Amino acid sequence: MTEELDPTAQDSDGGSEEVVLTPAELIENLEQAWMNEKFAPELLESKSEIVECVLEQLDHMEENLRRAKKGDLKVSIHRMEMERIRYVLSSYLRCRLMKIEKFFPHILEKEKTAHEGELSSLSPEELVFAKQYMANTETYLKNVALKHMPPNLQMVDLLRSVPKPDLDSYVFLRVKERQENILVEPETDEQR
Repeated sequence: MTEELDPTAQDSDGGSEEVVLTPAELIENLEQAWMNEKFAPELLESKSEIVECVLEQLDHMEENLRRAKKGDLKVSIHRMEMERIRYVLSSYLRCRLMKIEKFFPHILEKEKTAHEGELSSLSPEELVFAKQYMANTETYLKNVALKHMPPNLQMVDLLRSVPKPDLDSYVFLRVKERQENILVEPETDEQR
């Protein structure tokens, strides 16, 4: 059984090219996206195609488990695997939501200034969430604190108030295949 993943890649005829993945490759891609998102200091590109495919795969697995024998050991093993996949998927989505909540003004500003054709770091649902979160935060600040302050202090700039992602923080990486001619610049006193 295979799942289709539709990236935005174009083939030589100008049409879109579909990549066919096995369920194991799909789960591997989800785990890779999860680990990358978990350890990156900023919000990475959305992998909504992978999320949708995994959800479809989980629905299909659930349907197959309903038809299986109730006392079979394979059923409990498959159910455990489904729970593991659900955990990875929900952890990936929770990680993205935590970054959106933490850096929402900067993410929305980046989305506004993104050029046409540039990949978005937010899925459409995440963009709606970020806009609603920003509106709710502004409303809350106005109702709870700002309306009780002097008129000259009743404005707040969320871009300056909310911290930016620390792009200079350390990240961990693993090289998956041999690479030649990699140049690592020596540290200067400023970088220490």
